Amino acid sequence: MSDEEVLLVGQDWTAMHSHRDGEFTSEELKNFHEFAVKGPSSAYKDLTDLGPEIKDFWIKDIWDRVNPGVKLLSHSIKTNQKCSIKVNASSSNEYTTIVYLNPDMKPEDGGSLELWTPNLTDEMKEMAANTPYAIDAENENNPDVIKSYWPRPGRYVVFESRIPNIARPVESDKVRVALIFKGTFNTLEVEKDDSNPFHFEEVE
Repeated sequence: MSDEEVLLVGQDWTAMHSHRDGEFTSEELKNFHEFAVKGPSSAYKDLTDLGPEIKDFWIKDIWDRVNPGVKLLSHSIKTNQKCSIKVNASSSNEYTTIVYLNPDMKPEDGGSLELWTPNLTDEMKEMAANTPYAIDAENENNPDVIKSYWPRPGRYVVFESRIPNIARPVESDKVRVALIFKGTFNTLEVEKDDSNPFHFEEVE
């Protein structure tokens, strides 16, 4: 198993993050990007959060190929999203998958996704049981970046949704386009696929 195909299991959920490159061809990525820029179809009725039901064929194609084995809770399309650092869930066994559809981004364009240690606030520390960042734990007062992923064309990143994350600003005139899926292991409805590089087990 390569560095890009890390087994996402264990008690310390801050280590549950990985990425994969090369899933999509250049032609596929170009087509997906064009669809994303146009926005979701009218079937979604102009919703910002597109919900758990996928209604566009191209989004379903992507999800079928990147789903790490979870039940979909919501999905959305973001372009150059600006946000402060946040957590995507407060409970265990929820996962975020971000797929970068921009065909021409380079590292110098910025826009990286940063995953941070969950010790930035007291609330985060309270959620950080079984990690080195909980209250009175070894690294309670040592906040740091766990991992940074630049939005390489076609890259997708999977991480445990309690991990604090932030999308850094794009530093060029290019547009970062991301398809974001949020899912849960608790109500798993998808058969485990042993060929999938991302394997999840329930974490307390």
